[in-house]
Amino acid sequence: VAVTYVSQFDDRNSGNMTAARHGYRPDAAFASSAGYGIKDVMATAANSKKTSEICAMERLIEAVLDIWERDGASGTSARAISRLAQTPVSGIYHHFGSLEHLFLSSHEQAQRESERWCAARLAELEGVAPLSRGAFAPLLAALIDQWCEEQRRLAFAWRECQLSAAREDRYGPVAQRWTAMWRNFWEEVCTRCGHGGHGAFTAYLFDGEATLHLMRWRRPVDRAALDDMCAGWNDWLCGRPVRAGHWRQFAREQADLALPEQTISSGTMEQIAEAAADVLAQDGMAALTHRAVATRAGLTLGVVSYNFRSSAELVRAAFEMIYRKAVESGGGTVPEAVTLTDEQLLARYSNPPPRNDRILPAIDELMLAAARDGDLRDFAPQLRYRRGRTSGGLLRAILGREVAPLEAALFSGVISGHRKTCFGLTPAEAARAGAQAMLDLRTMVRAAADGAQSKSA
Repeated sequence: VAVTYVSQFDDRNSGNMTAARHGYRPDAAFASSAGYGIKDVMATAANSKKTSEICAMERLIEAVLDIWERDGASGTSARAISRLAQTPVSGIYHHFGSLEHLFLSSHEQAQRESERWCAARLAELEGVAPLSRGAFAPLLAALIDQWCEEQRRLAFAWRECQLSAAREDRYGPVAQRWTAMWRNFWEEVCTRCGHGGHGAFTAYLFDGEATLHLMRWRRPVDRAALDDMCAGWNDWLCGRPVRAGHWRQFAREQADLALPEQTISSGTMEQIAEAAADVLAQDGMAALTHRAVATRAGLTLGVVSYNFRSSAELVRAAFEMIYRKAVESGGGTVPEAVTLTDEQLLARYSNPPPRNDRILPAIDELMLAAARDGDLRDFAPQLRYRRGRTSGGLLRAILGREVAPLEAALFSGVISGHRKTCFGLTPAEAARAGAQAMLDLRTMVRAAADGAQSKSA
């Protein structure tokens, strides 16, 4: 039922219309006098019941999508969903069998709506003559901004699917369908702007930048900095030197001045925050409770509650620790700008990183929380504009030359987006896929540069 119900949504009013058209009353005498038999009455009643059930299923899915946008997975309890959908809790299990099947159906519905959004955007470009490459950057920025501002509910549903796929294999096929949808969409956009063949990497960049653009900080600055990023990506695809990102540089300077206030002030608090970050990274926001943190930290519930009295305080401590780890992870040895052969590059980066990869989904959780929760938005400028140190050093090793700060940010967005296509792979497989993506990116950037040089010559 959970799989087939959606095809019936377009017909959800047919039963009511039939009943109204025939002046339906559930009694045989009326049916006989109107020329309808018992079977007709029963068929109309069955259609009405089916319509009612479809409407209940639709309300439940709509409630899940609304909660994902507002609270994330931590808010999707059966009670919260049923209250918002105005449907008994038992209705969830009657219509879908389990909460998990309701979530899967909600992801599928979000995908269908997103496919319609993509089709509508492409339809808006119909009738336009093939665009020049110079038109690509403003179009890319406009589409990212429109997706994040006007389709936030679908954008958060996509992110929740990625987080679920990072922890549970059963969400992998749904996440891969998202990946295929965006790759096809961006390949079509790229082709119309003279960048055919670059849809996959543009989809990776879109993934990374759309995650960041969900976090609202200073609206004019955020939009201008997004324009810088998209112009830089177009420069890369055109084989040109990446221009300076003045708005991104301004935003980074302001982010440096607005570091979040540190609230972890003792060894015990640090121990609790470390455990909270570990729970969040491994099990997600829904599992982050005082009791779970106490168990992970090896402390009593009373000690945890004394140091962090509310759930909000505990969440902030977890995110503060995750942010601290993210900053520390960027302080490693910067690779030298030496030219590596293809074989050397693959050999160097095809092994899983030594640090705990659990920090990556935890950072994703932090970004989404900063996008939703006003109390966590002071993390937004740091997460959005202070990235690129580790990826910049890595990019130097890949390209064998010095790189501009904007190039480092572009590379950070691409590898972030690519990482989310590797769910379901083992760490070793994901590392090899990432190394191959780096090699493919180097080939793309060099080929574009060589092509631009030959044209200028």
